[in-house]
Amino acid sequence: MAIEWLDHTADAGFRASGASIEIAFCEAARALFSLMFAVECIDARTEFQITLNAATLEDLLIEWLSELLVQKDLSGLVFSRFELVISGNETVGFSASGRALGEPLDRVRHQPGTEVKGISYLGLAVSCQDGIHTAQVVVDV
Repeated sequence: MAIEWLDHTADAGFRASGASIEIAFCEAARALFSLMFAVECIDARTEFQITLNAATLEDLLIEWLSELLVQKDLSGLVFSRFELVISGNETVGFSASGRALGEPLDRVRHQPGTEVKGISYLGLAVSCQDGIHTAQVVVDV
């Protein structure tokens, strides 16, 4: 499991990887929240369930991260731990079900950082090479 921060002139980018596509997606979610908060200070005590469907893995990644952003804004929850199961293929599409764990935002303890406005299709990539799954994302800040 790894997160690599990418240089980007106007926005922020990262590449998350893992031994499975689920781990790569969960690491991407962790990278997203690491941009916005000190995730090591977020306790995983409140659970939010997520179920998603998309035609491609790239679309599923956008939906996953976008739903987490929406929940942050609507519920005031910030997340630090993620679990996801992905099924499907390019023919029938993909589905994912999982959960995000966190707690209500505490602006002092969680140390807000960069505000993320949305997830961009620019630079988006999902791949697998030599058994390592990678999710590359650029976010609008």
